[in-house]
Amino acid sequence: MYCQHCGKGLSNGSHFCSNCGAALNVEPPVVRQGRIVRPRYPRMVAGVCAGFAQHFGWDVTLVRVLFAVFTVLTSGCGVPVYIAAWVLMPDAPFELTTTSTQAGANQQGTTA
Repeated sequence: MYCQHCGKGLSNGSHFCSNCGAALNVEPPVVRQGRIVRPRYPRMVAGVCAGFAQHFGWDVTLVRVLFAVFTVLTSGCGVPVYIAAWVLMPDAPFELTTTSTQAGANQQGTTA
């Protein structure tokens, strides 16, 4: 698991990032039933494998390994498939989240 704010690795049970102190979203990833989109996190290259993994509720590492095996066994045919998916799959929309410092500042402003 990685921090959504600074990208540092985290232990599985943590609720706050030890590097930047940001509150972590402890909810499981959302499985989307609509269109397949390329998420902004956890991408390695373009987010194609992560998009398929999130859409179908699979482990992203499993999808990446299966794609690599497919590419090797088909003598590189997976590369144009990946590029086509990169072009055809839209990026996930930006999601605005309230950080703990912003929420605290808003609460302090209302009580004063």
